[in-house]
Amino acid sequence: MKKLYSAFIGVTVISFVLFNACTPEDVIVEDLSAKLTKGSWTFNSVEAGSAFLNSGYEITYEGNVITFNGDGTSTDKLLGINGNGTWSLSGNQDELTLRITYDDSDTRNEVWQIISITDTALRYKFDIAPNTLEMTYTH
Repeated sequence: MKKLYSAFIGVTVISFVLFNACTPEDVIVEDLSAKLTKGSWTFNSVEAGSAFLNSGYEITYEGNVITFNGDGTSTDKLLGINGNGTWSLSGNQDELTLRITYDDSDTRNEVWQIISITDTALRYKFDIAPNTLEMTYTH
């Protein structure tokens, strides 16, 4: 019986080692920059937590068009004012950092938490204290 128990423990340990050796250590993350840089994005909708807040932010972002260029630069038109800046994705592609300066010297420094990027829709959320906005832009 003792030999059977030792054999069982041995097989269990070897199985555990082999199983762990076969699991991938590196998770492959899709490079979202190709989708992000595929043309201009136009504001579509916002969810800010209430109809009142949604209405206010819809007025602010109405007509907003933002473009992400392959070289890490970006252009933005917000409230009819042109801006130029930079963008970058985090290593795991779940955050986008955006820095834009507008012609009126106002700035936009935001970190977006990417919800999803498809060929036609960009969804993200970010904080404008005390609110968290969930934004959707489309091509």
